Amino acid sequence: RLSRRGHNLTERFRTLENGILGQNSLTLSQDSTSIVQEQRAHYEPAGNARERTIAGFVVPEEPVPPADDECCMSGCAVCVYDLYEESLSAYKASVENLRSVLSALSIPEHEWPARIRTRSTSPTSSGVGVKQREVVLSAFEEMERVLEEKRARRAVGEAES
Repeated sequence: RLSRRGHNLTERFRTLENGILGQNSLTLSQDSTSIVQEQRAHYEPAGNARERTIAGFVVPEEPVPPADDECCMSGCAVCVYDLYEESLSAYKASVENLRSVLSALSIPEHEWPARIRTRSTSPTSSGVGVKQREVVLSAFEEMERVLEEKRARRAVGEAES
């Protein structure tokens, strides 16, 4: 009977590896296991329980974008970027649902975790967006000023000749 769940092939890999390479590979496997555990600890949320729940509701975790080396660029039917996009849209929908529930319960927005607050009340995110827009706008204005100076010089050069 076929199972629809994924299988952990770690032990099978270790058995095959030890049979081929001998006992030296066992040490290598144990080292790689500790590295995997360190990486897993790095990616797991490091917040307290207060940040993961509010008023008994679980605050969804934002999905981690795939690393550059996770996509094989072969046009797979199920690409990691497609999966990320689906999980990101599900995350956004669940955050919107949580926001509406918290608003219905009349919980003040300043008590919400920072990552689910609306942009207008989050000082860091709105400040960053404004700063980025200001930088882009100032660069655009500088480019326009330089182009205007070139046009003026060209007009003066044509008038003299």
